Amino acid sequence: MRTGRAETILKWLLIVLGALAALAVIPIVIPIVMPFAWMQAGNTWLGLEPLERTPLAQYMTRSLSALYALFGALMIYLGLNVWSYHHLIVFFGFLTAILGVVLTGIDLAAGLPASWTWGEGPPTVLAGWAICWLARRVASDSTSIEDVGSADGANRTAH
Repeated sequence: MRTGRAETILKWLLIVLGALAALAVIPIVIPIVMPFAWMQAGNTWLGLEPLERTPLAQYMTRSLSALYALFGALMIYLGLNVWSYHHLIVFFGFLTAILGVVLTGIDLAAGLPASWTWGEGPPTVLAGWAICWLARRVASDSTSIEDVGSADGANRTAH
C-alpha cells in the first residue's frame, strides 16, 4: 500500500469512527433532561433486567456517553493530522484493540444480548488493529521519506 493511500485510509477511518463515537453527544444532552423512566424503558426494550433508579446508575449511564463522545472527538482530532500524530495513533490503536477485548469480557460477564456483545467488542478489536496497522505503515513510510537526501539520516525529523 502506498504511503498516501495508507494515510488517507487511516485519516478517514479515524474520522468516521470518531464521528460515530461522538454521536454519543446526543444521548449526553438528552439524558440530562430526560426522565430516568425513559432510560429504564430503553433498558427494558433491550430485554435487560430493570434499571434501578440509583445515583450510580444515573452517573454511569450519563458518564459513559460523555466518555464515548470524548473518545470520538479524540479520534477525529488525530484523523485530521495523521502525519504529525502517527506514533500516538499506533498507541491509540493498540489501546483500542485492548478495549475491545475488555468490552467483550464485560459484555459476556454482564449477560448482555449476543448482538450487543458481538457488535461491540470484536469490531472494536478489529478497528484498533486496523488503526495500528495503518499508522505503522504511515510511520514506516514517513521515516523513509524523511531520510531522503541524507545518507546518514541527519535530516530526519524527530516525532
